[in-house]
Amino acid sequence: MRWLCLDVEEDDPADLHEDGYDVVTLRMAVAFVRDRCRVLRGLGARLRENGTLIVITPVVERTPEERRHIALDEDELVLLTEGFEEAVRFDAAGMAVLVLRKPGGSFASLEKGRPGPQAVAGAAAVVTDPSGRVLLGRSVRNMWEVPGGRIETGESAQAAAVREPAKETGLAAREEDAHVLVVLHDDRADVRRITVVVRITAWEGLLGLPEPHRFSRWEWHDPHTLATLGGLFAPTAQTLHAVWPGVLPGLVPVHSYPCAAAVPPVAGEPGQTVRLRTRMAESVVRGGWAPSPRVRAALREVPRHRFVPEVPLETAHHEDLAVVTVRDAAGEGISSISAAWLQADMAERLRLEPGMSVLEVGAGGYNAELIAHVVGERGRVVTVDIDPHVVHRTRRLCAEAGSGRVTAVLGDGGPGAPAHVPAGGFDGVVITHTASDLAPAWRDQLAPGGRLVVPLRLRGHTRSVALVRQHDGTLVAEHWTYCGFVRDQGAAARAVPADPLAGGAVTLRWESGVTGDVPGSRRPCADRGTSWPRVSSFPACTRSGPCGSTPRPPSRGSAA
Repeated sequence: MRWLCLDVEEDDPADLHEDGYDVVTLRMAVAFVRDRCRVLRGLGARLRENGTLIVITPVVERTPEERRHIALDEDELVLLTEGFEEAVRFDAAGMAVLVLRKPGGSFASLEKGRPGPQAVAGAAAVVTDPSGRVLLGRSVRNMWEVPGGRIETGESAQAAAVREPAKETGLAAREEDAHVLVVLHDDRADVRRITVVVRITAWEGLLGLPEPHRFSRWEWHDPHTLATLGGLFAPTAQTLHAVWPGVLPGLVPVHSYPCAAAVPPVAGEPGQTVRLRTRMAESVVRGGWAPSPRVRAALREVPRHRFVPEVPLETAHHEDLAVVTVRDAAGEGISSISAAWLQADMAERLRLEPGMSVLEVGAGGYNAELIAHVVGERGRVVTVDIDPHVVHRTRRLCAEAGSGRVTAVLGDGGPGAPAHVPAGGFDGVVITHTASDLAPAWRDQLAPGGRLVVPLRLRGHTRSVALVRQHDGTLVAEHWTYCGFVRDQGAAARAVPADPLAGGAVTLRWESGVTGDVPGSRRPCADRGTSWPRVSSFPACTRSGPCGSTPRPPSRGSAA
């Protein structure tokens, strides 16, 4: 038996059992937890398969009035079951006992009745705490909402966004700390609805419940749990998506009008992220992927989790996992945050120095910020992507947690970034998608002596190749590493036909781009009991999609 002294709401859970628990109990404790839904979801995530979370609490209806502050009412008990596929309740000795299993759940975008004529234009305030968690209120209509309300006559959106949280939560902010991000427009019944999304960057005061007739409670929620909260007020869901694009998948599109006003970065992260980042960086360093002090420092300091707000902290900081952030209609990943070891290796191959300018083709946010940290305050990073959503997401997440030294540009990355080339060319160019050839612009926009790092697909294998531009314009390869990336897009993209064999157990890829007949006869496969074609040449499997398997040791080549 181990005895731990931990604040279940705020402390780093590092001392808890890494492999999870079969049973977790909260006896006479849940009423004293402020962010009950968040805490129960966090504990549910620590359950092993078929594990059980048991909550024992007094019930208001069966508790003397002077002790009802330690009890929960029926609505609060129902709320605790959200986020679990199985929930059983029984009562004993005046207590309610909740038996919760199979954590999970999803969200639904909910509506109220027809808005009144004075409520067609409102301000939605996005407020986060020092841990980076967003404030949501559980309304009496059983849905979660951000603070906000209608914009009064003669009032600015910023003023409304400051007034409403003070009235609803007790938290006070100044108008100069309220920044308009975007104006959203949709229709509700026969009413044109306008929602002004306002980011609050600083506040003070204590969270309270000044309007119990409208809200039953206020809680701080981790961004990666928003998609499991059950019912979200539709404008709130769109507001959260505007701040963290992609954190709520499947929303109905609305008209969006971004505002040009600059928003300063917003600080805040849970305490365990420092530990997780340090562990990730140490693993990458032990693997030999980050020999330079500047890259090591960037790994330890750039908040990786804030560029993948849709995944748990442990996933975001796994040194050997890529996180897919955008998929196409067929479910294939087309944008991702690559594994940390690979990003570190590519940054090292650029031979970055303070003050350098770097072009990245294939945006995402974190890799650009990692490079920006290495090149320092005098440095500059331009990142290009062909997908408008990826560019929008990169801009938003860099604005939330970035350095201010990353410029995201919408366009085909094949021509590079012709409008942003510095005098003399970029000091480095890094490509973060698979390429079948070198685009001339990547070399032409590179300064003499600069380095181009590109994942080249050569005879079925993808290698991250580092090339140095000579003064005569030629490129000389000095290093390569096995890797895997999302496929290329744009005018220079080259499709690789593929044929499934043996019922999909094997895929034959035609790397030349031209299909042909499968050579040879069919013979039985001893271990599967099926027939496989005899193929004269079949390339060994390396990696496909975003790189996420155990890295191979670095290899060196003399030609590319």
